[in-house]
Amino acid sequence: MAISVLESLRVGLADIAMRKVRSIVTILGIVLGVMCIMVVLAILAGMNKSTMSWMEERGGLSKVEIGFNWQYDFKKGGEAKLNLAELRTIKSLIPEARAFNPNISSWDARLRYRDKEYSAQCFGVYPDMQIVDNWFPDKGRFISDIDLRESSNVIVLGSSVAKEIFGNQNPLGKKVFLKNQVMEVIGVLSEKYWEQHGGGGMWGRNALEYMNQRSFIPLSTMMTKISPGSKVDQLEILAYSPEEALALQKKLRPIMLHIKDGKEVFRVSSAQEDMLEMQKNAQIFSAIFIMIAAISLLVGGIVIMNIMLASIKERTREIGVRLAIGARRWDIFMQFMVQTVLITSLGGVFGLVFGYLILDMVGKYLQMPMTANNNMIFSALGVSVGIGLIFGIAPAARAGNLDPVVALREE
Repeated sequence: MAISVLESLRVGLADIAMRKVRSIVTILGIVLGVMCIMVVLAILAGMNKSTMSWMEERGGLSKVEIGFNWQYDFKKGGEAKLNLAELRTIKSLIPEARAFNPNISSWDARLRYRDKEYSAQCFGVYPDMQIVDNWFPDKGRFISDIDLRESSNVIVLGSSVAKEIFGNQNPLGKKVFLKNQVMEVIGVLSEKYWEQHGGGGMWGRNALEYMNQRSFIPLSTMMTKISPGSKVDQLEILAYSPEEALALQKKLRPIMLHIKDGKEVFRVSSAQEDMLEMQKNAQIFSAIFIMIAAISLLVGGIVIMNIMLASIKERTREIGVRLAIGARRWDIFMQFMVQTVLITSLGGVFGLVFGYLILDMVGKYLQMPMTANNNMIFSALGVSVGIGLIFGIAPAARAGNLDPVVALREE
């Protein structure tokens, strides 16, 4: 007498309902393991999403930056500065770049408008800055090639600068003083905002508020009028894609070494490289927690195997009767395999339910976003079913190999 899968499911559910305490203990390890896997995957997904959002707000993954190398021993000589001739050389060697923005920063820039004064970092930049940083004016316009060529006395303000100096007034066309130079406000940049997880820092909830407190003038104006004799201390370059950014970064490293006579005074980095490094670290973090979850699942699997072996011992006479009236050994094997997989699958389902219920709680405790997706569901259920298949083989094989004569004698 063959036993169908549906019959095996029915018997399995009946056995679970009849032995409630044992069933709860059996699936507890699976529930905890699946919950751990789900929370870890949610944390990893949330971190990746948060990092991507941060990168996009700061120019995207196609950006390459050249700046001061803090790991270099400057006692060996060299200067982390670039003059105009060196800039022209670099630009001519990378025709594949989409945008090119050298800049000079002035930390002690004080803007004055009538009786108001505002101290903020001011940058001398190229018109390409808005493309490189993906940051465009909300009002007015940005610095143009003509402004750069003529060293015009024009300035573009960050949103917080404009608000602090002009309040609700329209700042366009207004004149402000910057180190004894009269500058005309030609634009106000859109507000940069990225919510800082983990509570407020020095910028409050907005981790990008420091960008809103900046102002920008033509690079030539900075070098000739505001800070005469100054040189470029940072260079931002935009590639056409993240993959091309890695190639451009690799190409720029020997170029910068050659320009600086083999002295590694500059660090060449790319957002794509930083992103890959962050993902690598996140994978290490997740692997540790998944190992912990795997131990929980392993313990749960061993508990299930032992309980199923005990269940078979209790049901030896029942198995003998089934074999005596025509059930095949394969049917008995499948009956207990289905029951084991059913138990672990229920553990997986409950683990998912409880996992979803605690995601918000864990997110609030860690003060970071938690992102759940369909891959987590399939992964968790796949793991729970796999545990049932692996640890259900031994009990099911033992049940299928029972001698019906010996089984019928069991009291």
